[in-house]
Amino acid sequence: MSMSVRNHGNVRILEMQGEFTLGEGGLAHPLDLRGRRLDDLSGALRALVTHAPRVIILDMAGVTFLDSAALGELIAWKKRALAQGCDIALLRPVGKVRAMIEMVSLDKVFRIFDDEAAAIQAFGG
Repeated sequence: MSMSVRNHGNVRILEMQGEFTLGEGGLAHPLDLRGRRLDDLSGALRALVTHAPRVIILDMAGVTFLDSAALGELIAWKKRALAQGCDIALLRPVGKVRAMIEMVSLDKVFRIFDDEAAAIQAFGG
C-alpha cells in the first residue's frame, strides 16, 4: 500500500494504491495479503484531519482490495473528520472495491465521485 497527498485549495486528495486489510498487527500496522507491512492509513488521515482541511478526498482508483476492518476504519475517520468540521469523500472506487462499498451501503455515508474535477468543484475547491 502506498499513499500520497495533493493539495487543491481547501481540499486534500489522498491517493491510495494497493490493498487495505487488517493483519496480525492490527489497524495501526496493517498487512497486505502477502504479510507485508502497509503504510498507516490511520496515521495519514490523522495528519490530514489535524490540519482541518475543508474536505479530504480519498482517491481509490488504485485500491485493489478492502476488507471489513478497512471499511470500519474509513467510517471511524469519517466520524472524526465531521467532528473536526471537515468531511471525507471517496473518488473513483472501482471493481470489487466499489461493489463492497455499495454492498454495505457506504455509498449512503460517503459522497462518491467518479471525476476528480467534479469532486473538487462539489466542495468549492
